[in-house]
Amino acid sequence: MQRSSKKMIIIAVLILLFVIGLVTGIIVGRNAKYSLKLEEIEEEDVEYYVLQKDNKFGVIDKNGAVVIEPQYDNVKIPNPTRDVFICSVDIEKDIWKAVDKTNTQKWTDYNNVDSISLRAITSLVPYEKDVLKYKSGNLYGIMDFDGNKVTDAVYEDISSVDYKEGYLKVEKEGSFGVINIRGVQILDEEYDNILFDGYYDEKTKYADAGFILRVKTDDGYRFGYATTRGKIVLEPIYNEVNRLTEIEDNNNLYFITSVNGKYGFVKNSKTVLENDYREIRYDKTNNILIIQKDQSYGVSDILGKNIIPIDYNTILVGGEYINAYKGEETVIFNKNGQTVKTDNSSKERVSNNYSIIIDKDNNYNIVDNSDKKLLNENYTYIEYFRDDLFIATMGTKTGVIRANGQVAVPIEYSTIQKVEDANCLQATIVENNVTTLINSEGKLMQGLEKSTLIKEDNYLKILSDNDVKYYTLDGNETNYKTLVPENKVYAVKKDGKWGVADAQGNTVVNAEYDFVTEQNGNFIGVKKDGKWGVIDTDGNIVKDVQYELSFNNVSFLGEYYKVSSNVGLPIYCGD
Repeated sequence: MQRSSKKMIIIAVLILLFVIGLVTGIIVGRNAKYSLKLEEIEEEDVEYYVLQKDNKFGVIDKNGAVVIEPQYDNVKIPNPTRDVFICSVDIEKDIWKAVDKTNTQKWTDYNNVDSISLRAITSLVPYEKDVLKYKSGNLYGIMDFDGNKVTDAVYEDISSVDYKEGYLKVEKEGSFGVINIRGVQILDEEYDNILFDGYYDEKTKYADAGFILRVKTDDGYRFGYATTRGKIVLEPIYNEVNRLTEIEDNNNLYFITSVNGKYGFVKNSKTVLENDYREIRYDKTNNILIIQKDQSYGVSDILGKNIIPIDYNTILVGGEYINAYKGEETVIFNKNGQTVKTDNSSKERVSNNYSIIIDKDNNYNIVDNSDKKLLNENYTYIEYFRDDLFIATMGTKTGVIRANGQVAVPIEYSTIQKVEDANCLQATIVENNVTTLINSEGKLMQGLEKSTLIKEDNYLKILSDNDVKYYTLDGNETNYKTLVPENKVYAVKKDGKWGVADAQGNTVVNAEYDFVTEQNGNFIGVKKDGKWGVIDTDGNIVKDVQYELSFNNVSFLGEYYKVSSNVGLPIYCGD
């Protein structure tokens, strides 16, 4: 009996392990089906660029050599690491062909091969980088860059989903669905339209963004919602569905919905507030909902608990303060619905040590953690910069002050603003058109007149018609050789003229030009008498001075100059 029992236990355990393994395998398989690894391309990976000359388009390589002569009305490079170029056959009829670097047509069995443009991009390349769409008969499918079919040609149209690289909106019989670039069906083709929900997270970026679904009914459009894997969370029964993208929560979904002009609030698929309100607004600072019923306002938390009665004429949020107005009375609450005794209308915590307050006369001040006012002066605007530094405006002029009121940068500038993705400020004086930087310590770094601030990947530069200054992202002045030590040569200025020297300071080109660009590949732009030409890093002339350009932030590749394409990679021009 004992041996038999042990055998039964062993068999039961083995069966259990088998079932667990099977279930795990199914789950892993399902996850793998939806998993996408998108190719990431940086500028240093780029092998090919579009070339424009005489209103025709071709291709050059990263060394400036012509690969495809400019002979097409348009050229697209969906993956600039691959020699697959999409060239126009008939622009008006939207017919394209794919050619390789020898200008030989690829995949001639199809009457159209095209890239898939990303209408809203988050990467360097504004196309799907792993697949192309092909046309067979009157229908479309997708294939990889080696010509292998990912799907059959069964769709009336294929396009991208805004910001959702790797996901494609496909059309069948006038209705839309979604597949991914592996051909996996995410949403069946049964919707009038499918829209991006706008959700973004710093870690996952747009990976957890889902889809707003739209169907057309006899009573008008109705909206619903599906996750990035196609799970229907809200059936399309609402007049309006808006995901609260301000709530950064990858595990839960929050929506404001509308039915017949009445608004409600939904968490995942569960109704938190019925569609019984004239208005619902979300406040991110306090993580609350401002709700209106009939003519009165109140506040609810996102779990549906009423924390301020729906009894006020209006409610305005000022940082941590919730101002509730009723007739001549104003009551100030905190995010928990508790009343606060204060003469201020707004308090915003900006660091561990400081908050910015606004009083009822709209004057700004700084307070510490004990709510002690730190400034004796009244300011019309204060914005936190970093550490104990604040941008401060008095009247129409702006400067930088410390939390104790000490002036770090005189209050005499027309504007001071933060430089995006950097630890410094940009200050301008409109009257003399000077652009200046303020470093991370609040010190002025003198700029240039009639200039423009340009942010590169790891540094900043202020550029005028005949001069340039370089800065670190902390706003400290530096030089190009320090920033890019691997270059062979560098621009040098002497007696108001520009030339080129090698890394040891030896002259390569005499200082005889009005301006000289820095090295791009093996090429340098030179300017004389308002016209541009090109030399190589040995000082040899590649292109005589002849280009008349209206901009000064010029870069050359071979004899061609870079033109911004507004999105993605630049094109190069020879006109």
